[in-house]
Amino acid sequence: MGVVFTAITPVLAQDDEPIVGYRILGESQGGPHTIQLQVSPPAPILGISRFAVRVKDTATGKIIENAKIAVLASPAEHGEAQYTLALNSPVDPVYYLSQLKLETSGIWAVEVSAESDLGSGTTVMSVLVNDRARSGTGNVWGQALFILITLAFASGIFWLWYSSRKALRQRNQQK
Repeated sequence: MGVVFTAITPVLAQDDEPIVGYRILGESQGGPHTIQLQVSPPAPILGISRFAVRVKDTATGKIIENAKIAVLASPAEHGEAQYTLALNSPVDPVYYLSQLKLETSGIWAVEVSAESDLGSGTTVMSVLVNDRARSGTGNVWGQALFILITLAFASGIFWLWYSSRKALRQRNQQK
């Protein structure tokens, strides 16, 4: 009998790959920083959206792990702007995470400000927020379940009606 040891290592996204469950909105230079912004869910809908920010030194390409990151999202047409600080953790110091409640659908401008020992910089990217609506696309299993439950209720009601009529007929025939 042998024992196999495996190393447990954190799974980090590569430069061109988003974190699982996120979509890269873009990467641009903001002052001395190169700022990458990711969003989850990949197709944001009204409600809570999560943002992941990665900050690198533009000159060296080195990840900056001790920056102060602020995220400000403003709707293009109407609604209130949302502001939050993005924080990283000792477990994953590469990504600064935050979440915002995006309350109106449409285009939102997401401004990311980064401040580190190198200086400060800001970049702006946009994200489309969709309505939280039921649609006929991408919901086949939900629709099938709804139809199945509706048929079960309709069959149950029909069976009760049929069996009660049958019982009434039998009772009337016995008299």
